[in-house]
Amino acid sequence: MTMAPIMLLIDTSMAAAPDSIRRAVADIAGKGFDAIALEFRNCSYSEFDEIGQRAMRTAEVEARKHGLAFAKIIPWPGLRLLKRYPEARQKWICEHEGSIRNGKLEIRLNDPESAGHIEMRPVYEGIAKAFLVSREAGIIRETRDITAELRDVSLAITSRSVLSGTYGMDGEVLLYASYSTDYPDYASPAMAESIDETLACYRGMKLDGFAIDEFGSGSKKEDVCLGGTAFLDAFRQRYGYDFLDRIYLMKHESAEESSGNLRFDYYNLTMELTYRIQRLVKERYEAQHGQASFIGFHSTWWGEGNSGDLWAGNIDYFKLTDNLSGGFVDAQYDAERTMLSMTMLAESLAKYSDSGLAYNMCWDREPTAGKMTYYHRLLAARNVRWVAHAYGHSGPFGPGYPHHSTWETAGRCVAMQRAMQRFVGQAVSRPRVAMMYAWESVAHRNDPFMHYHRLSMKALLHKLMLRHVEIDVVPTFEEEISRYDALIVLWPAMLPEATWERVRRYGGMSGKRLIFIGPPAACTTEGRDIAAEFAELTGTAIRGGDRGNGRGSEAPFEVDYTGEYEYVAWDLWFTNERIPMKCFPLSIANGAGDAKVKIRHDDLAIAVRRGNVDYYAFELPLTPYCESLLHELEAYKELRLPPNVLSKTSHDDDGTVLTLMPRLGEELNLSFRYAGIGFEIRGGGLIGLRIADGRLTAAIGEEGAELYANGERVDDSLFERLARLSP
Repeated sequence: MTMAPIMLLIDTSMAAAPDSIRRAVADIAGKGFDAIALEFRNCSYSEFDEIGQRAMRTAEVEARKHGLAFAKIIPWPGLRLLKRYPEARQKWICEHEGSIRNGKLEIRLNDPESAGHIEMRPVYEGIAKAFLVSREAGIIRETRDITAELRDVSLAITSRSVLSGTYGMDGEVLLYASYSTDYPDYASPAMAESIDETLACYRGMKLDGFAIDEFGSGSKKEDVCLGGTAFLDAFRQRYGYDFLDRIYLMKHESAEESSGNLRFDYYNLTMELTYRIQRLVKERYEAQHGQASFIGFHSTWWGEGNSGDLWAGNIDYFKLTDNLSGGFVDAQYDAERTMLSMTMLAESLAKYSDSGLAYNMCWDREPTAGKMTYYHRLLAARNVRWVAHAYGHSGPFGPGYPHHSTWETAGRCVAMQRAMQRFVGQAVSRPRVAMMYAWESVAHRNDPFMHYHRLSMKALLHKLMLRHVEIDVVPTFEEEISRYDALIVLWPAMLPEATWERVRRYGGMSGKRLIFIGPPAACTTEGRDIAAEFAELTGTAIRGGDRGNGRGSEAPFEVDYTGEYEYVAWDLWFTNERIPMKCFPLSIANGAGDAKVKIRHDDLAIAVRRGNVDYYAFELPLTPYCESLLHELEAYKELRLPPNVLSKTSHDDDGTVLTLMPRLGEELNLSFRYAGIGFEIRGGGLIGLRIADGRLTAAIGEEGAELYANGERVDDSLFERLARLSP
């Protein structure tokens, strides 16, 4: 299997100079990497022309010469289709609010910018839908489809685009304009032809695998919906109704219909299209080259920070892992929370992959030797592989090896990680605590607060690692949640029916802890109202607000949380503005005498405990109140260590593996006990301990460390030394 891959970026100058490719592959091999993943970037050539073909084959030959695996990062499917199949063009639908006064409609159209790999702006091509709406307290009470009844429609383009028309009734209008783009509609049947066209370029080559970097079939833009013919047909076939007939529910709440379920249907379809393309590429590739040993990269493409993956169509990381060769994530060195939390997510995703291997495609625009040392110790300690990004000219996205001072450090990082991979072997963590990643609940609302789902997940994973509490992130389709002693359900607002029933049963099991965090449960993805069942389970009576939600009950009352909380704007790439945190005040329900309020803030009850079930109706992981939960969860950890240390406890058939490392800028100087053995470490950087039957059987660590077991110094016959990294 591929343990240490690096992206090799071929730009125009390198593609035209085969000797530069040969030197690059030799340099990569000399640093200990075992695979290259080639991509044409900033390049006038590609696999579709002679010079690009020559560059690929040169790299392949050189990779074989140096004993490296060779994978190809393939271009996004469909980008070359549109000249042959203009009907396969992706359409964007954008909402514009306006009004009709005295029978006249006039709406300014704010043309959307492009996104991703395409620079050409979308082009307005007509009205997809128009609704006359009436509201009460902001909630839509009635809609009338007036698309076919608008008259004298025209578009005037001057310094701004103004759409005008006439209609026989005044009122508020929600108008949905259609824009043509230079992206493909991934629901188009022509996608298979595009995939075959690309893979034909690799015939005669021996590929060990492939990757589609940051691929997603959604719009990748906030408040932009897909509206191409193929997509709308696929939606109708999948769900039995027309998306455009209810498109106003994407941004607005209705008294008569469930906005959350319409959003879930939409985003779920974009995810299923991403899955289908991934699966199709895999099947076509393996028919041509045999089974792939490496299939990547990550689905967590949106800066690792917010829920933009929802818009992109690739937020169900666990399902999409089906088509990959391991658990993949992306992260950046300049944010410790992102690096730690995404590394833990990679480990969990790996447990749902065929290989069980975890990969972090981590990088930095300006890495330093200190950051490299710290975070690659982390990857080694957690047994997560590095997808190095990247060798070659990468513009602003990475250091551009080999022309960076950390290139020598990178080689030492790879050596250390591969040694630790060998030492840890097949051992994996066996946490007693799980966090359910309910991506479906992100679709339940469409406002900036939705991003707190991701912020809270990252914060809690980060803080639990600092407390040495192992945790699995599990998908909503996980059926064996009973193997965990504590289950955290983050944002239970909308869950699949089967998931909700499993969670309810879990809450009734003796000896289990069930912890809900965030907005209260409202409905299932199938559309059933579960607010009352959630209230009964938690012993709460959640106050209803003014918003009707079309589910037979009022929406929960929410207010801005006025207390102290963590907020890192960097984690939300799309905005520098502070997004207010919400909380959902509650009270104890009549008849729930065993329920007790746990937290009051500003005289509002925002947390409750009923038996073994806790409900925190706010973003607990981002607040100081989280300390009490962290203290309780420490009961489930295996190691008792000081806070300036990071660790992992793993198990296999031969025993237990402990890996320990210091926090940034520190050394390991500590004493602790495990399995009846008293350990002392002096001056260490990264240490691995293998324990079986109450004795230390092997150890590994950086040069300069001293290791003692039960007061006796462990000698070099048992303690393998690694070359020390120099920040």
